[in-house]
Amino acid sequence: MRKHFLFSCLVIICCVFLASSTWAEEQKLSGTIYVKSKTIAIGVGVSWGEGKLTYDGKEYKFKVSGISLVDLGFSSVEITGEVYNLKSVSDFAGTYAAATAGAKFGDAGGSVSTLKNDKEVVLKIKAKGEGIQLTLAATGVTVKMVK
Repeated sequence: MRKHFLFSCLVIICCVFLASSTWAEEQKLSGTIYVKSKTIAIGVGVSWGEGKLTYDGKEYKFKVSGISLVDLGFSSVEITGEVYNLKSVSDFAGTYAAATAGAKFGDAGGSVSTLKNDKEVVLKIKAKGEGIQLTLAATGVTVKMVK
């Protein structure tokens, strides 16, 4: 009985290890982003922003839309994040949606939020500041490259 239990534990540990190493391979860090958004008017919230993608040692400018600021009293929001699975700069542009069902987007604790586009590019982002709550537009977050 004890040997069966130990063998079962060993199998479970191996499965967890293999699953985590597969996830790590799939989630290869490609770059980082920084976005600064400003309010359009009092009470309207953030609906646009400008950012920089750092990828392969170079910086690329982009614009983002589809993010709104829930709380009042902030004139700007800074978002930082990591980019995963980016194979080409052209894959970065597109529409991002929450990567998991029911995911919160930047809750009051400033937690990391995960977004994903149709090219499998994943963004793990965090809003800087205490008590900042962001919401996603129903159509998702749109990223457009700027030349």
